[in-house]
Amino acid sequence: MGVLCGALFIVGSTIGAGFITGAELVRFFGGSGFLVPLILSSLLFFLLTALHLHLGKKHGGAAGVFALFGRGEMFVRFVVLICAFVSTAGMLAGLDALLPSLSPLCSLAGLAIACFFIARGVGGISKFNFVLVPLLIAFVFFYARGGLAFRYPCAAGGGWGWFLYAGMNVFFMAPVLMDAGKEMKRPLLSSLLAAGIVFSAALCILGSVCREGANAISSEMPFLAVAKGKIFSVAVGLAILTSLVSSLYTPFSLCNTLGGRKKIAAKGAVVLAAFLLSRLGLKGIVGGIYPFIGGTGILFSALCVLYEELFEKRDKGVHARGKHAENAGRAHHEVELEHLPAIDDEIPEARP
Repeated sequence: MGVLCGALFIVGSTIGAGFITGAELVRFFGGSGFLVPLILSSLLFFLLTALHLHLGKKHGGAAGVFALFGRGEMFVRFVVLICAFVSTAGMLAGLDALLPSLSPLCSLAGLAIACFFIARGVGGISKFNFVLVPLLIAFVFFYARGGLAFRYPCAAGGGWGWFLYAGMNVFFMAPVLMDAGKEMKRPLLSSLLAAGIVFSAALCILGSVCREGANAISSEMPFLAVAKGKIFSVAVGLAILTSLVSSLYTPFSLCNTLGGRKKIAAKGAVVLAAFLLSRLGLKGIVGGIYPFIGGTGILFSALCVLYEELFEKRDKGVHARGKHAENAGRAHHEVELEHLPAIDDEIPEARP
């Protein structure tokens, strides 16, 4: 996976319902000045993304990273599953919010499309994002062309919102990032390019919403109130689909560890539960659950680093003890051809 393809893969997993509609950005970057928090959040997003790609490359994907937690592996898998499940519900709520008159047909259609691409693995998701993400970025820049405002209050909030926002976005796509890291050739550059794209798009969205004023800020989809028109509604729907595919990938990949009918039943249960949670609406999910997931994501990333460090220390200790044992003559050495003594083909004679 090349640098550009990898960057678009990351961006497609990030730009979902809450991002492109401005709902997440207004919630997490409230306050009179959002430029500095947005820069800090983008830097943290870059570091966390690069970390998860590195972990996936080093340990052979998400399964290998989860194994670092030892006895706590099942608990970590459960937490990741719940958070991905909440993200899926948020994407479904966003689809229904686009065309309330057609609810829940929009979310059901979105689920069908997501399942189609997930069945093709990380490669299918990458191709999906490679086609759609450039179009979405072009839409954002086009509708923000009227000028930006940077110091009008967006909403009550601010503080550590930038910190939680970066942790939340990376945590939502952590398993798919780890699995993609196995094939990504230059993950650091891909992460840096993706962070730059996300920063630019977020700056355009927030600046446009603040310029529009209170009506846009208080709406369920702030940027949609700025970019009025059916064309942008289509763009929002496509953005939601890219994020929905990545969110649903996590619970489906965990369900795949089951066999036969259990796997099918587990996937059906995940889809049904996410659909029911989406009935809370996009604003309720973003405002009530997303901040908690952001904190959980930061904690998860810190634990990954901690457990990997502990694992490496244990591994080095084992190798050091093995080497010491070989030096003391308490372990076998590998025998090479040059170690074999010359063969004496003479017939031995008995001693007196």
